[in-house]
Amino acid sequence: MIRKIVNLALFDVGWTFCVLSGKHDRPWLAVAAAVAVVGANLCMLDGKRWEYLRLLGLVAAIGFCVDSANLFIGVFALTGSPHVPYLCPLWLVALWAAFGTTLRSSLSWLAGRYWLSALLGAVAGPVSYAGGAGLGAAALAPNRVFSIAALAVTWALVMPLLVWLAHGREAPRAPKEVP
Repeated sequence: MIRKIVNLALFDVGWTFCVLSGKHDRPWLAVAAAVAVVGANLCMLDGKRWEYLRLLGLVAAIGFCVDSANLFIGVFALTGSPHVPYLCPLWLVALWAAFGTTLRSSLSWLAGRYWLSALLGAVAGPVSYAGGAGLGAAALAPNRVFSIAALAVTWALVMPLLVWLAHGREAPRAPKEVP
């Protein structure tokens, strides 16, 4: 349980560093924060480090594609950093990699629970982007309902995929029966 709490705290700190790094056009700070989060989580692993790093690479690649598409259709815009138009910048890719560390740790309870992961994604995804907008790293579309709805749909689809990638076809653990 302590590892899960540490994982969540590390991600929260990493998220904040990544967002503020994007706002202030210092993507290298975001990468450093993500590397620190990943490194600390690697130290807590008992094994399968290469498999873990492969997962984080997949999460970062999916995040790059998802946020590039959302930038392209105008779901949100980035305010603090110059970047190639419609391509997810480095600081946001670093944030996705840091998020990947939660999938087998603080979010491991989602294993096999795809409907629940979709629901969590639909709620937490837009909240995270709104938080980034509140810190000045991004701006939601002028039609905020469009932005929130698009992010909710995106994350309702992406979160179960990420959970599946992290856990495969692992079924949720059934509660123990009391005799």
